[in-house]
Amino acid sequence: MKTKLLCVLLIPLVMECMTSCKNSNFAGIKTISFETNWDTIRPLANPDKGWYHHMFDNGIIRYLIQNDSTFFAFPGMDHLYLRLAWAFLEPEEGKFNWEVIDTLINKYVPLGYKFAFCITSMETGGAPYVVPVEINGVPYATPYWVRQAGAKGVTGTKGGSPFWAPDWSDPVYLEKLENFQRAFAERYDGKPWVRRIEIGSIGEWGEGHTFRSTGIPPTVEDVKANMDVYLRCFKKTQLLVPDDLLHYQKNDEDIETLYNYAVDNGCTLGDWSPLVGYYIKNYLDTWTVSHPHFYDPLYLTKPIVFELEHYRIVKRNGHFLGKNGRDTIPGLGVSGAHIFRKAIELIHPTYISFHGWIDTFLIDNPDLPAELLNLCGYWYFPVSAEFAPKMKSGNNSFKIDFINKGVAPAYRNYSLILRLEPNGKGKPVELVIEDAQNKLLLPGIQKTLTYSFTIPDEIKTGNYMLKFKLKDLNEWEPREVFLGINESLEDDNHFINLGKVKIEL
Repeated sequence: MKTKLLCVLLIPLVMECMTSCKNSNFAGIKTISFETNWDTIRPLANPDKGWYHHMFDNGIIRYLIQNDSTFFAFPGMDHLYLRLAWAFLEPEEGKFNWEVIDTLINKYVPLGYKFAFCITSMETGGAPYVVPVEINGVPYATPYWVRQAGAKGVTGTKGGSPFWAPDWSDPVYLEKLENFQRAFAERYDGKPWVRRIEIGSIGEWGEGHTFRSTGIPPTVEDVKANMDVYLRCFKKTQLLVPDDLLHYQKNDEDIETLYNYAVDNGCTLGDWSPLVGYYIKNYLDTWTVSHPHFYDPLYLTKPIVFELEHYRIVKRNGHFLGKNGRDTIPGLGVSGAHIFRKAIELIHPTYISFHGWIDTFLIDNPDLPAELLNLCGYWYFPVSAEFAPKMKSGNNSFKIDFINKGVAPAYRNYSLILRLEPNGKGKPVELVIEDAQNKLLLPGIQKTLTYSFTIPDEIKTGNYMLKFKLKDLNEWEPREVFLGINESLEDDNHFINLGKVKIEL
């Protein structure tokens, strides 16, 4: 592993780490244990994981942030998820209204938040907020000009109101959809603040089902044709397939065909079923997850996305009771929070959402957001470390045992930074080990990682304090990677003490 030397300004030494230490009799190696100083309560807002907030949600007014201070206070809020109709963004063919989403992007990206997108072709509400246009009383999520250009479709009324749905394989529809998605990709594909693009061009709300509209399930050919549009347009950003798109009213053979097609083409999956009433009734044995096998082993290589049924509906149905949802649901013997938690453990998501008004969720659940933030994605704890108390310039190494108590691995390499602080005058030196090997830390597994580093010849001999931390050195947004350890053991720069070392000739 490569190391880089970084000299920093002298700062006051902090007290030596209050870890339990013992001297090993083997080759003068010192071993320290961190377990008695673990912190499983502190919420760790780490890179590439956490909560997301629906805004917009099937329209342009729900669930708008009503109070920025509440939003900013939500522990581990990683990104905003914008799900809205195509017709808002391309009201006329080739003329785009990016301002609808760019207003939010321009506000929240500079504050450190990311975005995810689902642009839909079918909605179940009317103008002007769910869709921008109704023609003869029929709402159009797909722009009306697409139908005027010759795209075939069906006006469905199964849900009680009329909604126009395109024929998902119609060549005119697919041509116009691809033109739009190509323009969208030119503007947003590969941006470092875009978490994912959802394949949302089939079914109500982009979820792949039609039970509220036409009742006509999309075919395997429909699904593949729409996936192909996105695969041709987006080459950098992670694509996501909602699970219903793969299994809605399909037989096992078709499900397997579509699952393999999605995964083999690099897509990840999202599950929107947890705590939906139908799934509580029929899939409680798998914590309301209808197809848990979709996610294992996919979660080992792709970030899984998970969200509740609309929180207001979960509450209305009596499925989230008491503070932090911990009260037992009558007749079920479990609480809503327990179902939420167990579903997370089952499908291993990296990103999770409560799917509702943020103020309401926080008032009802003041402690649950921090708990589930830590559980989703990766959650690293140092177990012990071994290092030589005497070192020389040139090549050296040390070991750290880690355990990942989260439900998923990380999907990017972070860096490990060593800091040598002199006992006396002189500048501290930081040695950057570019690959911290953190991708090897799978959920529930304790693993020893060995790090090699080079102490430059110009470093003076003498006594030093040896410290370490993990960091994401992303050029766009460098961020700390916090460990599950008592915050009092971190110095002002978030380094954790290993102990005293002496550098000799």
